[in-house]
Amino acid sequence: MSVIAPFRNAFAVLLISAAAAAAADEPAAEVPAVAEAAPEAAPPPPPVVKSPWLGDIAIGVVNTSGNTSTRSVNARGAIEYRRTRWGNRFSALAFSGTRDGLTTDERYSAANKTDYQFDARNYAYTNLAYDNDRFAGVAERYAVTVGYGRHVLTGPVHTLDIETGVGANRTKDQDDIYETAAIGTLGGKYVWKISPNAEFSQTLRAEAGVTNVYVNPISALKLTIVGNLFATFNHEIRYNSQVPEDTRHVDQISTINLGYSFGTP
Repeated sequence: MSVIAPFRNAFAVLLISAAAAAAADEPAAEVPAVAEAAPEAAPPPPPVVKSPWLGDIAIGVVNTSGNTSTRSVNARGAIEYRRTRWGNRFSALAFSGTRDGLTTDERYSAANKTDYQFDARNYAYTNLAYDNDRFAGVAERYAVTVGYGRHVLTGPVHTLDIETGVGANRTKDQDDIYETAAIGTLGGKYVWKISPNAEFSQTLRAEAGVTNVYVNPISALKLTIVGNLFATFNHEIRYNSQVPEDTRHVDQISTINLGYSFGTP
């Protein structure tokens, strides 16, 4: 046996050990990570579609008994349709009061108003109104007007609309005598949203003609009870410059009503 053979074998073992150690020191090749599948995004909620219809109806009844028996019933309501620039609103109210079985007050009113919005501030309108106030000497009164309106305040807390127009009315008195006259009109509505559940409004309707001046302001406080259920406190004044003898020029009525609203304002 050669003397060099043991050294050669030892050297080979050293080379193999060194190669193994070098391989252990090298970092392991990175294994590509499998990307986790992203969770599917939840579908967006459907858009809120505002109904073109909105309105409300309210009714109040007051009864007293004892030495004097009185009863008053009043009802009022409105329905409105609005789409883009056009809108139409119909409103009506009725009031009846009795004392000891005798009717002491009776009033009926209805109106239909159509408007066209030119822009965010200005609009034109036409209005047809009917009134029956037998205790003010007005058996029937019809009024047709056209005019211009402006949104002076647009909210969200305060809104104010002012309107002016011209037209004609036809009045029938208690003696079945008709009178027709040209009229000028002035109107407006102010709304103050005191809180999400409280709202104050003041409306005004005025008609001036040769035969009569009619002024009708209404103050109202609306309180939301729950959901669409609400209560209103109203104070209304009706003034006529031309009335029969022994008839007052001014009538006032205060009411408390319970009502229900629908639609999206």
